[in-house]
Amino acid sequence: MKLSGMSRTFKVLVVLCALVAGAFIPQLFFLSAARGQNASVAEAGKRVALVIGNGSYPQSPVRTAVANAKAIAELLKAAGFDVVYAQDARHADMDAAIRQFSQKLERGATAVVYFAGHAIQYEGRNFLIPIDGTIASDLDIRSNAVDGDLILDPLIVARPRGSAVILDAARRNPWQQKTSVKAIGLANVSPIQGITQAYPALPGQVVEDQKGTLSLFADEFVKAAKPAGRTFKEAFGQTRAAVAKESRNKQLPWEASLETADFVVTGLNEPTDMASRAVARLGSPPDTVEQGFWDTIKSSNSAADFQAYLDAYPNGPYASEARSGLQRLGALASPAKPQAPIVTNTPAPPVSPPPPTSTIRDCSQCPELVLIPSGNFNMGSTEVFPFEGPVHQVSIRKPFYIGKYEVTFDEWDACVMDRGCTYRPNDAGAGRGRRPVTDVDWNDAKIYAAWLSQKTGKTYRLPTESEWEYAARGATSSTYSWGRSVEKDRANCAGCTSEPHNVTMQVGSFKPNAFGLYDMAGNAAEWVEDCWTEGYRGTPTDGSASVKPGCPERVLRGGSFNNDPKYLRSAARFRYDFNVRYQANGFRVVREKDGD
Repeated sequence: MKLSGMSRTFKVLVVLCALVAGAFIPQLFFLSAARGQNASVAEAGKRVALVIGNGSYPQSPVRTAVANAKAIAELLKAAGFDVVYAQDARHADMDAAIRQFSQKLERGATAVVYFAGHAIQYEGRNFLIPIDGTIASDLDIRSNAVDGDLILDPLIVARPRGSAVILDAARRNPWQQKTSVKAIGLANVSPIQGITQAYPALPGQVVEDQKGTLSLFADEFVKAAKPAGRTFKEAFGQTRAAVAKESRNKQLPWEASLETADFVVTGLNEPTDMASRAVARLGSPPDTVEQGFWDTIKSSNSAADFQAYLDAYPNGPYASEARSGLQRLGALASPAKPQAPIVTNTPAPPVSPPPPTSTIRDCSQCPELVLIPSGNFNMGSTEVFPFEGPVHQVSIRKPFYIGKYEVTFDEWDACVMDRGCTYRPNDAGAGRGRRPVTDVDWNDAKIYAAWLSQKTGKTYRLPTESEWEYAARGATSSTYSWGRSVEKDRANCAGCTSEPHNVTMQVGSFKPNAFGLYDMAGNAAEWVEDCWTEGYRGTPTDGSASVKPGCPERVLRGGSFNNDPKYLRSAARFRYDFNVRYQANGFRVVREKDGD
């Protein structure tokens, strides 16, 4: 989302107003709730929705798009939403639908947008493809596709009480590769205050065609949103857990600003606070993370899975079932031999930060390095995503040096000048110098480390995932290296700073962790050596990398300037195609200690 103050919004509104005198479009239907239906919902404020399902693309049909849109439209209509619906919409149809939706918006309303079909990303935004869209180059994008900002901007101006925009368009298509942005999936957009944005898969990832009348995401969302009193936030959380489980974590729905989507989707009554909603549901259900965790392990034959649940939720609603699982597996009464590498309540031995004199630099153009001591730590988390667990103890057996800062453009450009690197990444107008180098893929980072090794005669490489987390924690076991909760101006992310930046900042702009390392949280997401795994079962516990030949996805750690704070947790991890460059992805290097 890129806005230039009110001038951008005013321009959008002028375009929308100019479209008021439009002809009736056969493919466009308006599904309005009957007068008096769900009266208590209506009293809570106007409820408006825009639903578009585009499936009949001549070049690349989307089999489930129309069925998905119809199911979502009927769900919202039954919930008292005034639904603007368009099916197999041409460009003019989509313009008309957006115009009608925008006219219905008003201050204090509740708004939901759902689009199923194809989209491409360009200039950090998503462009929705009508069924008559033809795109052969960048020049065709603005004229032949619909800028997603045309939906977001009216929501920003209207300031609805609650709003959510779902782009169910993370699919491969024949148009994206014809643009200068050789990417896949949807753009990693910046959060917008008060508007939840959601995708069926992570930014830059695609969903393959699936069996069934509806797509997996749409089917699970409809089921999750139907119960009376269910908020959008709760429905999306349950959808994410169900999709992750069904796909075995190959598909992970994504959202930005979900915490603001505290509006009820369906139900005859809409309590005004979380406590009364819990009473209305005859007791609070488990949170979505806990529910997803339990759904993943409830049929397990591993005692470690049930023990991990009890460690995380000792008084949770499934605690008795977890204990029954342990008893069934004969593990409850004999905990003397816990299954390694699962951690019980005993913390790893504390690690002392290195002395301040441990910083070195092997050449004037080389990154500054900090010595990290050997030690043990508890790696992973059960706080948010199943693939961040189980928590297990890792032994870092040898001290190692790691970059004090993320590798900068200055340092990368020195590699280019020395002909060690041939690729010159784009800084996207943010500036070079001491900002972290971004727009680099995993191979680029490996090439840079190889150049350093050749130049210095030392062994440089990417950190392993466990080395990275060990260094990022800085001898702490809390959620963030500075404590258990987000603190303003401790890192560069969406929502982390008093004034939003929306770009990378110069390295070292915030306080270091206890090891003297800067920007381990935020600024640029950092490549590590490891192949992506769906959790830590079977991964090394000696600090080495989890690798296999030809793995297509590698791990990014630390989060970036355009991620929500929860993605900056020390245990947070992401998967990304190893050969895809992105403006938020960078890296730092490790140098092995002499004599090791």
